[in-house]
Amino acid sequence: MLGRLNPGLAQEQGQGKKIATTRDFNFRATTFQAGFLNLQLKKFTEVNDAAFEGPFRNIRVHPATLLIQANDDFDVPRPSADFGESAVDLPFELYDPYPDYNSKAWRRKWHGAHFPCKGPRGVDVNGNSDDMLGAYKQPSTVLTPVPIFGSYDITGLGSGYCFERHARNSPYGDSDRPGDNANDRPQPSSVDWDKINWGQLQRECAVRNQDRFEERKIDDGPPMFRYPNHQDIEQVNSTLLMTEESRAETKPRSVRGQKRSGAQRYKKRNAILLRTYDSKEYTPDNMHHIRSMITELSLHSGAEYEVFLLVQILDVEKPIFFDPKAYQDALDLYVPREFHDIAVLFNVPMMEAWYPKAGKHDPNNSQQVHMTQPLQLFSLIRPDFDLYWQFELDVRYTGHHYHHLEAIRQWAEKQPRRLSWERAAYFYSPFIHGTWAKFCRKIQNIFEGGGIWGAVTTTGIDPIGPKPPMEFPDEDDFQWGVGEPADMINIMPIIDPVQDGMMFRNWIDNYPDGKENTPRRSAPVTPLIAMSKPLLRAMHHSQVTMGTHMMPEMFPESSALHHGLKAVAFPEPVYLDIRDKSPEELESIFNDQSPTGMWNGGSQNSQLAQHINYWWSANFKPEFSNVLYRRWLGIDDEGNRTADTRLCLPAITLHPIKGI
Repeated sequence: MLGRLNPGLAQEQGQGKKIATTRDFNFRATTFQAGFLNLQLKKFTEVNDAAFEGPFRNIRVHPATLLIQANDDFDVPRPSADFGESAVDLPFELYDPYPDYNSKAWRRKWHGAHFPCKGPRGVDVNGNSDDMLGAYKQPSTVLTPVPIFGSYDITGLGSGYCFERHARNSPYGDSDRPGDNANDRPQPSSVDWDKINWGQLQRECAVRNQDRFEERKIDDGPPMFRYPNHQDIEQVNSTLLMTEESRAETKPRSVRGQKRSGAQRYKKRNAILLRTYDSKEYTPDNMHHIRSMITELSLHSGAEYEVFLLVQILDVEKPIFFDPKAYQDALDLYVPREFHDIAVLFNVPMMEAWYPKAGKHDPNNSQQVHMTQPLQLFSLIRPDFDLYWQFELDVRYTGHHYHHLEAIRQWAEKQPRRLSWERAAYFYSPFIHGTWAKFCRKIQNIFEGGGIWGAVTTTGIDPIGPKPPMEFPDEDDFQWGVGEPADMINIMPIIDPVQDGMMFRNWIDNYPDGKENTPRRSAPVTPLIAMSKPLLRAMHHSQVTMGTHMMPEMFPESSALHHGLKAVAFPEPVYLDIRDKSPEELESIFNDQSPTGMWNGGSQNSQLAQHINYWWSANFKPEFSNVLYRRWLGIDDEGNRTADTRLCLPAITLHPIKGI
């Protein structure tokens, strides 16, 4: 199955350009199988490929818009057209994945009205081509390769479009326009970025759309952490949220509103927190990335999302919480001016004051060991959000951010609770498992006893999650949890770290049941993770009262397990640049064949993971993601940018991206 976009095409006023929308998805069967990302295409002119020698030199860059095709290692149908001669003729379209705001169907479902928001060019971003990214329509003869793990079709991420760097990033300041093809997007109008205040733009957007959201106070200034007082510690029990309470639908604010809204619902808000630190260099690519997230997620959506920077000040001698001038000086020194009002500074002494019992704080590694603590505190100072997404600043997405996160969130909401932990422990591979339904049946057959059902309790923690509606899981026809927002979403599998022998499996403290008997779950990496407010509050409570501590890859997942909260592993599309192993061999390496977890571990896994587009570990890092992203930006191995180099990639998550 391949997800294809069936766009409702609208003419943009005054431009005559098509706008591609993702409102209607049609899925059709295909036998196209290409689990490896092998970039290849005929050259338009001669080009010196020697500049791209080195690791992954098979990733060729040619002076043409490049689309991915199937790898020759598999006996699969090939595109029939000579795509090399037609690449420059790909139609450019503005990419619009947003709902049909304010339509009759939309108003029947949602409370309030969507109001467009001003962007960095001083005009409403919705419908303004200069504030919209572009994409290129793939011809029917060239299909998006099926990823070795994850899926475009079952998740709603498929679109039938590919993304090239200029069309994607030029609205955000990327002025390097490659080539002069007639179908390229016009260069957007210039912006004096130093005069932009992204925090103010987002707050104004939230105020304009506040009738769409539950009645909560919207801050009129940038958020700021503070030291705790006695009341914060003594009344910590009041911060806990039972999931039923937090998800109860808020009644309309008046009888008049009740008559008008009927069954309308308030839209939930999402906070995006980008993790960084004081010595981080804000390269042009970092700036484009942050601006794109704010524009696509927050401004275009009418404040459904809001983006912040979490900035760790490593110099603990700076009195940023006791001297306003020191705080402002840190902003001036470490954060670009346009991001001052979205930056939230923190340091180790402040976290130690809030969590004196929770493990050890070390200025050199506290950001890695206690990564969730700033998010826990953020859920206290900004309770107007329902879901909090944490991104590391070295994550990139070549597609549209709103399409990406909404697909993740909506897919997670549709998943049943029964066997959710068990499904989460495996990579879904369309090559091995076939359809998603077949994959689910396989998991059901493995776990005939029903799997985890409700909270997996541990001494000292009282679950805040709901109790199962039936005594036994096999009494549920996979209905419990469908339509329930997920409390924890990871885009990597969630495993049992003890059974799988993870390096940090026993790095836990202050759990009464100890290292031997405390149930736990973990993800191999967490550069992108979403956590609900109830989950973050529960984590905050246990760290304040008990000093519980685990590695950050384990703490959110294990807390969700202990509290009976809904956890989901999203089947993010994953590619590998490996040609000497079949899908069956990769399945045996990455998916443990026993019911205990995800991978077998061992040295061969670390070798393979270097060739994956989304990964990270303490003892190795992948090169494929960085090299592929450099090629997409037109950067050769010497660091030079070649303006006539074009890669048009599907929407792919890449991590880690370093040195760009």
